[in-house]
Amino acid sequence: MKRGNIALGGILTECNEFSINLMTKDNFERYEYFEGKEILNLNNGVVGGMLNIIGNTSFDIVPTVFASCSPGGIIEDKCYYEIKDKILKEIKNTKDLIGVLLPLHGAAVSESEGDLEGDLISCVRNIVGTQTPIVVTLDLHAHVTEKMIKNSNAILAWEQYPHLDPYETGQRGAKLMRDILEKNIKPKMFFSKTPLLHSAINASTFGNTPFAELMRSLKQEEKNNPNILSTSFIHVDPYIDQPDMGGGAIIITNDDLKTAEKISIDYSKQYWDRRIEFEPVLFSPKEAVLKGMSIDKNILLVETADACGGGAVGDSIQSLRELINFASNKKSLVHVVDPFAVESCLNKPLGSKININLGHQVDTQWGTPLNLNIKLEKITDGRFKYNGGIWDKTIGEMGPSILVSIDSIDIIISTFGTYEWNCEQFLSFDLNLDKYKFIVVKNPMNFKNSFSHIENIFVLDTLGPTPPTCKNLKFKKIKKYFPKDENLKFKDVLIQLHN
Repeated sequence: MKRGNIALGGILTECNEFSINLMTKDNFERYEYFEGKEILNLNNGVVGGMLNIIGNTSFDIVPTVFASCSPGGIIEDKCYYEIKDKILKEIKNTKDLIGVLLPLHGAAVSESEGDLEGDLISCVRNIVGTQTPIVVTLDLHAHVTEKMIKNSNAILAWEQYPHLDPYETGQRGAKLMRDILEKNIKPKMFFSKTPLLHSAINASTFGNTPFAELMRSLKQEEKNNPNILSTSFIHVDPYIDQPDMGGGAIIITNDDLKTAEKISIDYSKQYWDRRIEFEPVLFSPKEAVLKGMSIDKNILLVETADACGGGAVGDSIQSLRELINFASNKKSLVHVVDPFAVESCLNKPLGSKININLGHQVDTQWGTPLNLNIKLEKITDGRFKYNGGIWDKTIGEMGPSILVSIDSIDIIISTFGTYEWNCEQFLSFDLNLDKYKFIVVKNPMNFKNSFSHIENIFVLDTLGPTPPTCKNLKFKKIKKYFPKDENLKFKDVLIQLHN
């Protein structure tokens, strides 16, 4: 016999307030946009994990709306409010509602809502009242706010970066909801954070990075104490601009706020104490190319300042410019997003020599285009299938895309930027990646999925909305943070939140 309904829905994307890449409903429709019963067919990602658990209980899922997409700039108000209103309407109309599951990201911003997730959670709370549990899952790159903490019973974050565990996180969130309803556990949540803002370069949860070591130690605390229901380590998305941004530890216990407080503050202090370790060693594109020329092995150039997976447009040609200047005779591969360049080539026959302007034509604030005489090698529809990660087995859409060459350099030019996971964009052109001396990647972490065998990796110090260091970002709403302000004291910057 069914014992009540659990509503499920949410918005899952990461925003970048330094990018001009405004997100609309079209962005979500190119990735995942599902309403009503369509959601029940999902068997992967965080929603798939939630459905897997609740499907084996005596509760029913009431699906509302689930929308996810690759990061971009801020979300158009029209898009956010349409999705929000549909979610809230379904929740209002649900009879015998006993819980709400919200698969969110935690770093979404709309034109009017700086704390989009906090706004959505609080609106849900206003509908369901104080007695109905709300369980939220977030990306570990979340900006966790007081409004989010106060209006939810539990917040659980993904535990792996690169992101390999959205499905498992969905399961964890659903299990906690089940235990709240069936075992009458009473989650008490404490979150402490400090304004430590850094890129993802040294923040993998694997290997010997400082973030990985802290994460492993925190998860051991969870294993050792049966009264701890969940632990999450938050590395805040540093590319939004909101008050009180920072990272730290979320601890959820069964009715034991003091223990949650103690562990949370302890691990946030450890995180703060290791802040210097998160700053990467950087090279200018010219330095990296010249050093690479002296090395008789494959070279990765990591232009993380132009990461589509962090909200950038993907139209930078700063590394390409130096490859043309100093390594045009070496096989190299670069991906540039430029719908204008694509359009100028679509009606030309393969093999044509075409003069184009390339780069910095969508987001013009970071550089100027290159005028190039290229050879058109291939035209595709830009569709590919993800092999793992957040959107495993789903179709990615770069829009009409071309492969062109200049000397020994191959350039993929696409209409849209897409999330980089396992070189799917490169492989969709049937390229043999081993033949390239230089490969430019623009994701700060996921390149390790395909290029773990390459030892020579240069992180580039370039202009863009997703830079490898936050020292020079022009924040307006956060005043003091590391690494800009090096002398901040933990006791002075600690923020403590609890439900």
